[in-house]
Formats: sequence, structure tokens, C-alpha cells
Amino acid sequence: MTLDRRDFMQFVASVTAASAIPVHPVEAETSQQVRVATGLLAMWQSTAWLGAEAGIFRKYSIDLSVPAIAVGGPQAAAGVIRGDFEFAHTGVLPVADEVLKGNDIVILATPTSEFPNQFVMTRKEITELGQLAGRRVGVLSETGQTSLATRITIEKAGATATYLPLVRFDRIFAALAAGEIDAGALPVDLRFVGASRYGWNAFPIYEFGTPSIFASTRRLIASNRELVGRVMRGFVETIHLFKTQPDLVVPLLQRYLNVADRKAAEDLYAYHVPVFQKVPKPLLGNLQNVRDVLARKYPAAVSLKESDIADASFIEELVHEGFIEHLYASDTK
Repeated sequence: MTLDRRDFMQFVASVTAASAIPVHPVEAETSQQVRVATGLLAMWQSTAWLGAEAGIFRKYSIDLSVPAIAVGGPQAAAGVIRGDFEFAHTGVLPVADEVLKGNDIVILATPTSEFPNQFVMTRKEITELGQLAGRRVGVLSETGQTSLATRITIEKAGATATYLPLVRFDRIFAALAAGEIDAGALPVDLRFVGASRYGWNAFPIYEFGTPSIFASTRRLIASNRELVGRVMRGFVETIHLFKTQPDLVVPLLQRYLNVADRKAAEDLYAYHVPVFQKVPKPLLGNLQNVRDVLARKYPAAVSLKESDIADASFIEELVHEGFIEHLYASDTK
């Protein structure tokens, strides 16, 4: 068989491209479907979606989809427990709440450290949180971590407001812009947009000292630990992608977050890069805050331990194998 010049050049190009792709040892097998839910539509909960879009999980024979985006933290956790999804990116509080109910869900990673990521945004004429007394405030849900933190933030300012669950951040943003609410809980992704476009004021939301987390079930770990391990490899590699390849990541995040302004997307990306952790071990910060909040509902919360709600073994294995060190070995940043 002979190749003409065009065929030959195409062949050379394909071989060159293939040689540039990092090779990881994966057993030859049919891709397994994995579903992920997210509590919020936010850059710090974009890891699973980003890895799927960039093809990272396919390297580990994982056909990963994110069929439920921004369904709320409690709903994402409940979906994992029911088996609607294998994994969820949500908050510590919904997971701890479910564990104290006796349900099966466990934290595997904390992709970001704690950082100011959510704000109470108010109309420009409202310059203090205390002015929200008797006003309408948009939140995601009645019981989620963000919504509870919003209530605490406003109550600490001495105001009692009316809270309207609007499920998604974009709906809160639209309602505030339309004057249907007086304030709303919004992520840093929309904080700068609201201030620039409408002159809204921003007040950092009280944090529990517990970052967002990536969770699954102990049931899945027991039945298919190898699958969970491959998902976690893809997850950690996606964090590396996020931190090191802005030219690829920023356009994807623009599509995910519906941010048309490239400069705004680049600024948001730069804001988030330092808070994504190379080693996303599930360190839950000040768990005492979670105990204090949940003790009102569950007396057993006072003795809640990190090991009750987290399994650090997958990240620890990746550290021990040198997997994470290898990912970053060639980086100059």
C-alpha cells in the first residue's frame, strides 16, 4: 500500500498528536457511566463538568455526565443517597445532615480551600445589612448551606428578613435586577457583574469554616472501589488542568457559567486559581461550626467526627503513589 503526500502528512500529524497525550495505566475495559450532581452553578463546583468536557475522565474509562446542575446542596446529597447520581459536588452541611439522619453519604475531597465566595448583594440604596429588616431576600433553598449562612449573616446584622427560595443563582440575580427582591445570595461569579452593572452592594456571607466538597457513598466504595479510584484520579487531574491551562479552561468556563465577557471570565479564573488545592484531601476546617448548627436538630451532632463524614483514603493513595507529584512535576508555576 502506498500513501500520497496528503495521506502521509495526516498520518504523521496523528502520530505526533497521539505521542503528546500523557499516558496513564488504565485497564482495557468498556467505559463506565458515572453521574454527578452539583448543588451550585459556580466556578468552585465546576470540576466534574470541566473534566468531562476536557476529556480527562475518558482517559480513565469513565463516561462522566453532569445531569443535575445547581439543584441545591440538600437535593444533590439526597440524589446520591437515592442512587440518582454516583457523586455530588455540594457542601459539608448537607452531607453532615444526612449522615446524622443515618443515611449513606461520604466526603472524598475538598477541591478548594476556604475563601470569600458568596455574598449578600443588595440594591444600591441598601447600604447596610441591618436595612434588610422586613425585606425580601432571594436564597437557593430553605435548608441548604448557602441559604442558612445567608440567614445567619443577616441576623448577625440585627435584621429579620423574608427569604424566598429561588433554587438557582441566575434566578436570584434576575429577580434582584427586576426589583422583585431587595437582596439575594450570589456567588463571586456574579458579585462583580452586579456591582458593575447595577451598583449593587456586596456583603460577604458568614462561612462555617467548611469548604464545598465532592462526595459519594460508602456503599459504592465497598462494591466498586476501583471505579471510585478512577473517578478520583480524573477529578484530581482536572484540578491540575484548571490550575495550569487557562487557554483551554477559560473558554469552557465561559460556556458553563454563561459569562460572555472574556476579561470578566479571566478575572474570575485568576481569582479562583490559588484556592484550588493540588492535594484536595477532605480537611473540613472548623467542624465545630457544623456541630453547633446541627445540634439544634440532632443531639448526636455534638460528637460528630471528621471520620464519620469523610474518607481521605483515595487522596492519600494518590499522594503515596506519587500521582499528584507527577502531575505538577513539569510545571514551572
